[in-house]
Amino acid sequence: MSKRITAFFRGKSFAAVALGALASAALTVLYLSRPATLTRLDFRIYDMLLPLRAAPAPSPIPVIIDIDEASLSDYGQWPWPRYLVADLVRALGDYGVAAVGIDIIFAEPDNSSPSQVASYLNRDRGLDVGFTGLPTPLRDYDALLADAVANSRIVLGAYATSAAGVPPDESQAVKIHLRERIGAIPYEPRLSSAFGAILPLPPLRENAVIGFINVDPDPDGIVRKIPLLIRAGGNIYPSLALRALMTAAGASDIMVTSGPDGLESLRMGRFGANVTPSGEMYIPFIGPSRTYPYYSASDALRGRIPRDALRGRIAFIGTSAAGLLDIRTTPFDKVYPGVEVHAAAIDALIAGNSIIMPSWTADMQLAYIIIAGILSASLFGFAPPVLYVPFAAAAVGAPIALARYFFARGYFVSPLYAVMTVALSGALVLVFRFWQENRQRKRIKATFSRYVSPKVVNRVMLEKGDLLAGAERVVSIVFTDIRGFTSISERLTPQQTVNLLNRYFAPMTALVQESDGTLDKFIGDALMAFWNAPVETPDHARRAIDAALSMGERLQTMNAELESDFGLTLRMGAGIHTGAVYVGNMGSRDLVNYTLIGDNVNIASRLEGLCPKYGVPATTSGDTADEAGDAFAYQYLDTIKVKGRSAPIKIYSPMRHEEGQRRAGELERWTAAVAIYLAGDFNKAQGAFGELARAYPERDLYGIFAGRARKLAGDPPEIWDGVWTMTGK
Repeated sequence: MSKRITAFFRGKSFAAVALGALASAALTVLYLSRPATLTRLDFRIYDMLLPLRAAPAPSPIPVIIDIDEASLSDYGQWPWPRYLVADLVRALGDYGVAAVGIDIIFAEPDNSSPSQVASYLNRDRGLDVGFTGLPTPLRDYDALLADAVANSRIVLGAYATSAAGVPPDESQAVKIHLRERIGAIPYEPRLSSAFGAILPLPPLRENAVIGFINVDPDPDGIVRKIPLLIRAGGNIYPSLALRALMTAAGASDIMVTSGPDGLESLRMGRFGANVTPSGEMYIPFIGPSRTYPYYSASDALRGRIPRDALRGRIAFIGTSAAGLLDIRTTPFDKVYPGVEVHAAAIDALIAGNSIIMPSWTADMQLAYIIIAGILSASLFGFAPPVLYVPFAAAAVGAPIALARYFFARGYFVSPLYAVMTVALSGALVLVFRFWQENRQRKRIKATFSRYVSPKVVNRVMLEKGDLLAGAERVVSIVFTDIRGFTSISERLTPQQTVNLLNRYFAPMTALVQESDGTLDKFIGDALMAFWNAPVETPDHARRAIDAALSMGERLQTMNAELESDFGLTLRMGAGIHTGAVYVGNMGSRDLVNYTLIGDNVNIASRLEGLCPKYGVPATTSGDTADEAGDAFAYQYLDTIKVKGRSAPIKIYSPMRHEEGQRRAGELERWTAAVAIYLAGDFNKAQGAFGELARAYPERDLYGIFAGRARKLAGDPPEIWDGVWTMTGK
């Protein structure tokens, strides 16, 4: 036992625990300092949890009287003359609404009033203008609105400012009953404070109550909460939504509960909600804009709204017209009319539906951080790699699940810091383990280098898990072969043969490596290479074709030297194919080779063997041509069934675009002849191929197809589908 304890404190186990403690300490500091970036992440998490919450159905009480595009079209641009607003207020009173909240501040006189127009003309032009035939009430539109407000259950909008300004009217304050908990501190200093306000005109506010329309977004520009209470001087003033609810309910006072940190809840009769210590309420928006009924102000003025739709409702007058700029962003909607924010607040107060960050949030966050640090360090430090993913999912999922559980009950406890602790602790421990394993891998590499090439060792070192493990992957394969090498080697001594192959393979290998290919093996005078393994190469088909063509071009330049040194020239063929194979380290424990296995390897080999049968330097499958796209020009060769495979494949001869342009006329004639051949008119096809063979005697392909067409014409198949079956390899 003592040896185990000693090993623990000396080995990676103790280091893992120490790193977990370090991660917990770092996240504790971050949580206490609350940097702006992490605060914004907290906001995003809140937004993601909001739609997952089983929220109640929207209340039927709040409705929107919308100064929308249709209203502006019917009655002209905003601002309207206030006699029109007065008509709207009276119309809503006739509908029997319980209260009207106006999300508009009438802080300046109506410049369109006849009395104002006369005053301006006298001041600016020295004109003494009088109005005849105009009823006295219509001389001052503000007076008309004040009269309408005096006889209605209206709440006018005001805006609290942080700068010194007009102080709110003390008579507009509300009476607060405070229910303090043991150890509570006075709540007033923690309320949102204002030094002044933008208020309605005195004649208007003398006969109506006001409510503050302040809707201040969070630092990321999204509205999540509003202040229900604002302190100015020694008085407490309600928001527009709260004042409208008080007006509808006939209430004049409010009860708040205060705890050690400030306010905790607010109630007004049977309505209320949990609030922040400063008196703000997180609005649990339950959907995008138009969650609540919208009625056009134009329809209200003209009596086109069903009376039951508005009777007993709390109506908010505001605008959704984009040009009037009262548009907000909420967690559900980037284009949310500001007036609907007040409706959503009323809904939350009526339903008692709100979200808060409880006073015990800090204690729980610190517990999260400590527990997450210890658990993640222990399991990442001791568990086998196969358990990393399930453990990480559990460690991250637990605080997220708890966050959802609490959120459903009205509490926001962010899982951010717990998740970050798991991530940081896990990262530190895994880096430490990687460092340890890297040391071990270096020892393995030093040992393996005595048995296999360094290049193979490097690939082995990049593999995870079992050194012989492999995987299925789509690759592009190239086989090359020297034509007639058996007869060539008979003319050379063994030493000359080896020298010739070395001279040939050296530049060919370089071309493979320069194009990011993997050289698999040499098979006598043949070469096998592939692309897209072990490293993924998105354009592997293009690289494979390019390498094959480059090999043929390089051989042409080499032949002058070979003619001088060996008295001979070489010709080569190349087969290129793209398909899924099993690729990995294969062999024994003592010697492994990174190679490919699969039917598509055989197809590539067969394609190389078809080069002399069609008299072309390279053949590629349709799969490779499709994958490479328009990077090259192609000459269609045939649709064939190779030996040992039932499915037909199309084969092509690839070439550079320059060669394709040079041979454009020839290729057009060939395409036309092939079309005749595929249509089954073999006599005509024989003539077309024969003409090509005579015109281009250097192309063996045309003579081969002329002979095939002649054979088919003499013994036509019963069913012709254009597929040619190869009988040999």
